[in-house]
Amino acid sequence: MEEASRSDDPAALRPHHALCALFFEGRGYSPEFVRNMTSLIAEPGRMLRLTAGCDALCQVCPHRRGEVCRDEAKVFGYDKQVCELVGEAFSAGKTLPLKQFCQAVYDRILQQNLLAEVCGSCEWAKLCQEKWADGDFNRLLLASQPAD
Repeated sequence: MEEASRSDDPAALRPHHALCALFFEGRGYSPEFVRNMTSLIAEPGRMLRLTAGCDALCQVCPHRRGEVCRDEAKVFGYDKQVCELVGEAFSAGKTLPLKQFCQAVYDRILQQNLLAEVCGSCEWAKLCQEKWADGDFNRLLLASQPAD
């Protein structure tokens, strides 16, 4: 099992999981998923390798079915939207630190008010949108700290 912080090798991460990381508050699909996400976001400098499929977080997700998500078409759509909006910085295989990964999403999606457009159909969308409206997100995951 590849957990998010088990080695110095870059952890594989789906593009839309940068949004999940920014709004994560200790709730998730299972206790194992919560522990894994908590471990990932505890290391903003951790190197990540972008992937188009199951990643380090998916490894312990109850929605995983073999090497794909039970909702693969939906999550692939989230990933595609993120990649299109962020641009070349987000291509499969690209390696960068979590804080740069999250900063790109912050700059190109959140600051442009595109959160609902990207993942409005997600079961967690309402929570994330409310947190964004309140300015309540994991600022330590950004490369540069925004002013309040």
